Amino acid sequence: MVYSDFCRTNIEFVNAGQLQDCCLRLPYRKLVLIMSEQAHRRYRLENFVDALEKQYELLWIKESVSYPTQGMLKSGLDALRNFEPEAILAVGGGSAIDFAKGMKAFYNSGEEVTVGAITELLQKKQIRENQIDIIAVPTTAGTGAEVTKWATIWDDDKTCKYSIDQDALKPDQAYIVPEFVAKADQKLTITTGLDSMAHAMEAYWSKKSSPLVRALARESIRTTIQYLEQILKNPSDVSLREKQCVASVLSGLAFSMTRTTACHSISYPLTMQYRIPHGTAVAMTLAQVAERNQGAFEEEEELLALFAEHGGIRAYLERVCGTEVSLNLRDYQITKEAIAGIAHSSFTLGRMDNNPVELDAEDVIEILESTY
Repeated sequence: MVYSDFCRTNIEFVNAGQLQDCCLRLPYRKLVLIMSEQAHRRYRLENFVDALEKQYELLWIKESVSYPTQGMLKSGLDALRNFEPEAILAVGGGSAIDFAKGMKAFYNSGEEVTVGAITELLQKKQIRENQIDIIAVPTTAGTGAEVTKWATIWDDDKTCKYSIDQDALKPDQAYIVPEFVAKADQKLTITTGLDSMAHAMEAYWSKKSSPLVRALARESIRTTIQYLEQILKNPSDVSLREKQCVASVLSGLAFSMTRTTACHSISYPLTMQYRIPHGTAVAMTLAQVAERNQGAFEEEEELLALFAEHGGIRAYLERVCGTEVSLNLRDYQITKEAIAGIAHSSFTLGRMDNNPVELDAEDVIEILESTY
C-alpha cells in the first residue's frame, strides 16, 4: 500500500526571539532565504538576517512574491542554479511559501530552466527530485501553506491556474510567530481568516472527508468564529492572534487530507482575471455553496450549529467583513455580462469535482449572480 503522510511537518509556536535561536540551530551549511525587503522591515528582522549570514552561506531572494508565476520561478531558479542549497527558509504569506515549494519542485543542480520547461512540468504534474528541505514561517493566519503538500502557480498569461501536488513539498519545519501575524492590517486579517474558514468548511463537506477531518475542521471554524472579531477590535493582542494561528494550522491539516471544493474552484478566475484577493474570492461563494451542499454531507447539523447564533453563514460573513471587505462582484469592476465567462472558467479538476453536490455552469452562474 502507498501511504501519504498526515503531517510530516514539525510545527512549533515561537516568539520572534525564539525564531532566531531556532533558525540558527538548523543543520545546514547553505541556506536560501525567501523574504521580501518589505517583510524584512515590517518584522524588524535586520539582526535576524545578520545572524543567518554569519551562520550560513546565505542566498537572500528579496523580491516580493504575490501570486507566483512561471516567470517568477524562473528568476528564482536562475539565482539558485550554481548555489546548490540544502534548505529554503520562506518568511511571508502563503504566496512566499508557495514560491519556496515551486523552487524546490523545479530545482535541478546546475541546470538552466526555461519558462517553457516549468510550464511543461506543471502541465504534467511532475517535479524534480532533490533533497532540499523547506522551513516555513507564515506571517498570516489563513493559508495553511505551512502544512500542505501543494502550491498554486498562476499562469503568466492569466489563462489558467496550476497546482503542484506532491508529498515531497510539505514543509519539513514550520515556525508559527503570532507577533508577525499581529502586523497584518484589518483587510488582510479578514481575508486570511476567511480563507482559513473556507479551507475548513470545504474539507468538512469534501467527498474525501472523514471523522478526523471534520473534527479538525469544526475546531478551526469554532476558533475563528470565537476570536476573529475580537482580533479586529484588538489587532495588536498577540494572544488573540495565536488563537487564529491555531485555527489556520488546524484548517491546513484538515484540507491537506481532502483538497478544497467548489468555492476555491470558482475563486480562481476571480483572482487570476480580476485580481480579487484570494481569501475574498473564496469567501464570496462560501455561504451559497454551503446552501447547495445541504443534505449531501455527514455531520451537517454540527457544522451549521456553529453559525446558528450568528444568523447563519451568510450573516456571519457579512458582519465580519463589514465595510472593510466587499463580497459583492459589482465592487470589483465586474459586469454582469462577464459572469458567464467566469463560470465557464471555474471548473478546476480535483476541486469542483470534489464537491459533494455536482454543479454545472448554470449552477455557478446562479451562485455568482447571487453575489453581484
